[in-house]
Amino acid sequence: MPAALTRHRRRVLPLLAVVAALVAGQFAATRATAQSALLSQGRPTTASSTENAGTPASAATDGSTSTRWSSAFGDPQWLQVDLGATATVDRVSLVWEGAYATAFQVQTSADGAAWTTVHTTTGGTGGTQHLAVTGTGRYVRLLGTARATGYGYSLWEFQVYGTPGGPPPASTPISQYKQVAASSWEGGNAPAAALDGRTNSRWSSQFADDQWIRVDFGGVAVVNQVVLTWEGAYARGYRVELSNDATTWTQVYATTTGAGGVERLTVSGSGRYLRLFATTRATGYGVSLWELQVFGTVDSSATTPPLLSRPTRAPANTGRFALTAPADQAMVTGTRRPAFSWASSPGAVRYQVWLNLSRSDYDFAASGNLLDLYTKVAETTATTYTPTWDVADRWTYRWFVVAVDGAGATSASTIRTFSLYRPTLSTADDGIRVVNGSRDLNRNGAVEPYEDWRQPVETRVNDLVGRMTVEEKAYQLFYNAQAFPRSGWHFGPAEAQDLHNALLASSGTRLGIPFVSAGDTIAGYKTTYPLQSALAAAKNYPLAHKLGDVQRREQLEVGTRGVLGPLAEVGTKVLYPRIQEGNGESADVASAQVRALVTGLQGGPELNPASVLATVKHWPGEGAGGEAVIVFDEVTVKYHTAPFRAAMEAGAVNIMPGYAGSTLLDPGGPGAGDSAKILAYLRQNLGYTGLITTDWLPSGSWIGAANAGSDVMGGADPGAPGFSMAQFTAAVPAARIDDAVRRVLRIKFKLGVFENPYGDPVNGPYRFHKPEYAALANQASREAMTVLRNNGVLPLRLNPGDNVVVAGPRADDTAACCIWTSYFHQEYGSRTMYQAIRDRGAQAGVNVHKDTGPSPKLAVVAVGETSYTHATNWVKEQPYLPPDQLALIRDFKSRGIPVVVALVLPRPYVITEWHELADAIVVTYRGGEEMGPALASLLFGDYAPSGKLPWQLPRALSDVLRPGGTDVPADATEAWDLPYDLGATAAQRAEIRARIDAGQPLPTNYGNPLYPYGAGLTGW
Repeated sequence: MPAALTRHRRRVLPLLAVVAALVAGQFAATRATAQSALLSQGRPTTASSTENAGTPASAATDGSTSTRWSSAFGDPQWLQVDLGATATVDRVSLVWEGAYATAFQVQTSADGAAWTTVHTTTGGTGGTQHLAVTGTGRYVRLLGTARATGYGYSLWEFQVYGTPGGPPPASTPISQYKQVAASSWEGGNAPAAALDGRTNSRWSSQFADDQWIRVDFGGVAVVNQVVLTWEGAYARGYRVELSNDATTWTQVYATTTGAGGVERLTVSGSGRYLRLFATTRATGYGVSLWELQVFGTVDSSATTPPLLSRPTRAPANTGRFALTAPADQAMVTGTRRPAFSWASSPGAVRYQVWLNLSRSDYDFAASGNLLDLYTKVAETTATTYTPTWDVADRWTYRWFVVAVDGAGATSASTIRTFSLYRPTLSTADDGIRVVNGSRDLNRNGAVEPYEDWRQPVETRVNDLVGRMTVEEKAYQLFYNAQAFPRSGWHFGPAEAQDLHNALLASSGTRLGIPFVSAGDTIAGYKTTYPLQSALAAAKNYPLAHKLGDVQRREQLEVGTRGVLGPLAEVGTKVLYPRIQEGNGESADVASAQVRALVTGLQGGPELNPASVLATVKHWPGEGAGGEAVIVFDEVTVKYHTAPFRAAMEAGAVNIMPGYAGSTLLDPGGPGAGDSAKILAYLRQNLGYTGLITTDWLPSGSWIGAANAGSDVMGGADPGAPGFSMAQFTAAVPAARIDDAVRRVLRIKFKLGVFENPYGDPVNGPYRFHKPEYAALANQASREAMTVLRNNGVLPLRLNPGDNVVVAGPRADDTAACCIWTSYFHQEYGSRTMYQAIRDRGAQAGVNVHKDTGPSPKLAVVAVGETSYTHATNWVKEQPYLPPDQLALIRDFKSRGIPVVVALVLPRPYVITEWHELADAIVVTYRGGEEMGPALASLLFGDYAPSGKLPWQLPRALSDVLRPGGTDVPADATEAWDLPYDLGATAAQRAEIRARIDAGQPLPTNYGNPLYPYGAGLTGW
């Protein structure tokens, strides 16, 4: 029998025994030491060696008995966990795989260097061992000195229990997640793996000496410590160097006797860059680091503008004196610190300089163009000002100066506009040379106007359009750049290297025009945050902006520059399946959220070279009817299009029409994407001048959509059966194609993709899902959680040793948090509701069982629909729990067990039949990947609830449909286009319409719902 099979077979029966022992032992140990918290789970873990990539050190502290750490086949070996802060340790549990230790020590340390032994044995028995210990330290280590088998040491779990305490942990390394470069790397072990804070990923070089890894701090850093966590392939000889330009280096540490393991180096120096240069390897392999951590401080003043005021509008009266430089409409390309100057104002003793910087703290609930909000950036007695900080790339900077006289009276200058663009060109190996400071995209050895980034955008657009054939123009209006490199658009999301390969292919086309990749990642790119309806329950618009910004940063890492979101829909039709993706019933909330998300995604209130292009959808507001027909009229159209106006005020330049037609805008006409009248309303009534991208239409609709006024055929494949580009160019007038392609190219030039089409497919993925990103997703889910009912059962007041059952179809459902365009990230530690409640219960000594358990003191029943998008899990005309889910609630209640219902609520349900059976009801919505941990924290009282329902909940199905009715207007008893009208009288509906027509504030207490809009308990 092959050795691998023998080894696998050897472990099957011991594994079953281990798991059984673990279950029994964990319950007993939890009851015995209930006040002791599990401190090690998920903490950074390192080891002397690993058997292979599938058995990393981190597997022993991940809380899973299906993953393990195993060492190399030799003595001694160690496994070490960093608890993050000094703790009092009272117990260590070891869950051995078959390859256990007969002799080992447990040790603690304050610094990871000097160790104190708190347990030792030479008679280890394997299996599951619960060791009572007494000690303190930030680091806990298992040191194996004698193996029981010929294999190495192997642990399913290494658990450290105790009480946190002592000094706070060391500051976050200034190197973490920073830009990185290296002399080489081997396999998938990219340089950024050494900076990602994860001990199961590493950088390894090629098998040669003189290898280096370089960190860019983004500003000048003062460095005081470097921590090297080596994998087995370490360096004996190396030096640490600092530099301000990555060219001239100053040595701050050197050794020829490196010992591997964890090395803590005290250094002193400053520089923007740090380089570890390995001169002598200790093994025949390369050099390999689990982590390179640099500690110190970074001076960010060179890239941080002073914010000396809140964002504010310009004075009513301007033009009292003149500005001189930069010239009006100037394009600044030579510096990031342009000199501002102005004429003196009689009597002025000082001047204030105001600039419309991009901010993250706008009042997103206020109407008005965000580009018209200014920040005071300087006060001076001179008539000149030169920033000491770098001005970011933007196309519409506006500025003015306020003169202040001795009495404090003010007068304002004229207002001028300039743009600033100073790119660092991509250096990918794509065959495109840099000629006179620009990328020679058509490879002719000269710089054409469209290639010259110093030229105004319109100059570049005009030049490029003049060089394109009609077929090349038409391709820019289509997707599927994966197969057709001349296409203007790529349907994402794609894996980083696949996307990069497609971008390389587009660079090889005749004119080298890059595409934009956009996908339906409407709730985050890699870090999944709650859907917009859940965000509407929280109404934390600055947080929504931060979530959009997280998505922007993650997408920029790998060069995907577009997203098919956010939604600007107000959800007033209960039976619309995609109401979950919208913003609830309030047009005001929807407008604020859209402003926040657009500015987060685009990095400010204007598309710029650091933006991800937002695609606002689905025009003209499918929440007023759904994907079949939009039923708003001449009054309620104002309500449903308000968020689209808000998106434009926030700088959105791409809008997607939906599938539905409008009985008002185009009676009897087609869906919005190929309706000339619906698109004309957007252009003429809202004054929209940006791009229009259709939703995914069949090939037979593309020509009609283009002729109706759509610019980009969403998802359209030039290679579709029965379609040819010749058909398209013959049937769509040349002027219409030119009009559309100009909009496409204008956006691409403003995105800067001609200069920087690529991301970093090697290192970028290691900067996904940073802890601070997950923390924001967790905060959003916490703030959305809505407690509709609580008879005192929450927060949980349980004793150590008590049992809790978590049951229901959504309890351990990894899809319930999200829809098909967003993901549950188990590889990053995402946990279901059951898993999170189990882990939080363990901290309190509470036993949490799935589905059933002995003498439960409480049942958490997780119900609702799992993931869906265009269609509901069960018949949409039945917006209530199915019998099997209702039976679960009734069963626990009938046994006298208090019931907390965790309600996944993607759409308004009728819950009248059972809501009084529940001792508590917590609405989770589609809460993103942190939905489980957020719920667990709420149940145990780690925070108080604050979320409010974004919709009314019907008292009865008759508030929505006539008896036996279907999802058609004739059977509806709610007005699909009106908010807050479930169970409303005719007089109330007339009042709602009158207020909308008059532009008056709209109360939310109409109708007779079971739970009104805004319901939800605040605090305990």
